[in-house]
Amino acid sequence: MNNIEPQKKSFDIKIFVEIAIVFLTILTIKHLADYFEVIGAGSIAIWCGIIVSTIFMKQKKIKWKVFRPKFPKGTRNWLSNILIALGTVILVFSIMGLIVKPILGSFGLTNPVGVADRFSFFMGKPLVFIGYLISVVWFGAALGEELLFRGYLLNRLLDCTGNNKLGILIALIIHAVIFGILHIYQGLAGVIATSCIALIFGSVYFIIKRKLFPIIIAHGIINTFSLIGLYLNNGLIS
Repeated sequence: MNNIEPQKKSFDIKIFVEIAIVFLTILTIKHLADYFEVIGAGSIAIWCGIIVSTIFMKQKKIKWKVFRPKFPKGTRNWLSNILIALGTVILVFSIMGLIVKPILGSFGLTNPVGVADRFSFFMGKPLVFIGYLISVVWFGAALGEELLFRGYLLNRLLDCTGNNKLGILIALIIHAVIFGILHIYQGLAGVIATSCIALIFGSVYFIIKRKLFPIIIAHGIINTFSLIGLYLNNGLIS
């Protein structure tokens, strides 16, 4: 079975059971890691989810390379991928800043007080901050979340919804909702905001013919800018 080939799929409850197991694993690991106040709990949970999804993929003889997370080859491809990533960054910041954030604000929806407290451990510690950016933001979130959500989840959903316009739309919405729910610690505003970001990432992923590398770079840049802003603002969310 190849997730990339355009073919009509029929509803398969086994796919949703598989997805449910993967994300229940993530929620369980994250809850335990948060309980013991483990740094990078979300990233640890994501990679546990990747391990579980890999087991399911092996049973179906699906390899990660089918989701195209590989490095680009040649100067032209590198430049193209970087430009796509930068364009995605601009698109996300524009939509979130000009549309989503004002709408959330008009309904009085904001992040819970103390949501940024989890990052207090690296405030005023530049080396710890840089280490966190590399290990958690880039390896854990950018690479891990893109492999799992845009790579595994979207393509597994398409195996059920069908690789057509309606199927892609349904898969995008379902995967965005799941992505948002996993950010419930940010409150309703955070769930909605991250769901919107997932929709943008997912849409770009399909537009660029499922090339995952530019989305990974864009994700890493966005999270890096956000955390740098938080760090420079002494842990206060503007």
